[in-house]
Parts: sequence; structure tokens; C-alpha cells
Amino acid sequence: MVGPSGNHITTDRQAGFSLIELLIGLVLSGLLMSMVAMVLGQSITNNEVVRSSSGLSTQMFTLRRILHRDLQNIVINRPISVEKSGLSFESNHCILLEGIGAVSVFWDFSSNMIRRTEDSNSLGYGNTYMLMRGLDSWTVEFLGNNNVWVSRSQQSNRAVRGHSGVKAIRLKLRFDDGQDVMIVERIPYATE
Repeated sequence: MVGPSGNHITTDRQAGFSLIELLIGLVLSGLLMSMVAMVLGQSITNNEVVRSSSGLSTQMFTLRRILHRDLQNIVINRPISVEKSGLSFESNHCILLEGIGAVSVFWDFSSNMIRRTEDSNSLGYGNTYMLMRGLDSWTVEFLGNNNVWVSRSQQSNRAVRGHSGVKAIRLKLRFDDGQDVMIVERIPYATE
């Protein structure tokens, strides 16, 4: 515009953002917020995985410790019986009543759980402990005097030759979350 004196007059424009600038700002802030949400979601997921695996680790540590004590205190020249649902043997390790002598121990791997039962007919005592849930399958193998791992079905199909020794036991556990655990324990005095 030209003023009365012939000078150009400029009109002040209001300072602000255009519609395009506002839309670009909204899109960028939306992207930033979605990235923050993804990072927080991943952090929460990782926290849950760590928490659940530490719980499983604690339970697995307890299971291994009890099995180790059972097998290290196994009664000399007594068999380890393998049934469809678990293992049974005699041990001098009793969880509830220490020092009472031999108890019959049964490790039950049925019904998607791992349970340990101890009982003594002479004392009229029995107790069952539920150790873990979520067991999908299990297998057991024995290390014989010839240093070869043999499955229980192969072991039971062999000809009877008296008492042959078992050096170790290998227990393979598969859980319903896909995790596999192998426990190997030396057996000091066991027989088949």
C-alpha cells in the first residue's frame, strides 16, 4: 500500500504457524510418542521375562538340590524303579523329619507337575511336595558300567544279569513354554 506521502506502508502480519507447520509438528510428535511407547512396552516385557525366569530358576534350583540330596543318600543296593509317571527309590534323605532313616521317595512327573512324595511305613509317615508346574514331558536315562547312556526302555529289555551298577542318572524335562532342562546326577550306590 502507498501512503499519502508516497511511502510504502507495510501491514504487520500476526506471527504464528501455518496449517502445514502445525500438521508437520503433530505428525512428528505422534512419531516420537509411538517410539516412546514401544520402548516402554519392550521394557515392561523384558521385566516380566526376567521376573518369570528368575522364579523358574529358583524353583529349578530347589528341585535340583532336593534330587541331589535324595540320590546322594540313596540306600545301598536298592533299585531305582522307573514307572510311567516317575521314579521311586529308597533314600536316607527326609525333608521334614531329618535323621529318621530310610524313606521311600517317589518323584512324580505326571499331570503337568513335578511332585516329590516321601513316606515311611514303619513310622506311619508320609508327605508330598509340589515343586513345579508346567511340565510337558520327561525322559530318564542311566549311565551303566560300560559308560553308555541307556534309556529306561532299553535297560528293561536287556537280559537279567543280576545286579549291574548304575553310575549316574540323566533326567530331561521339557516345560510347556518350550524350555528344556537336563539334570545329570551321580548315583553312588544304586543298582538297576
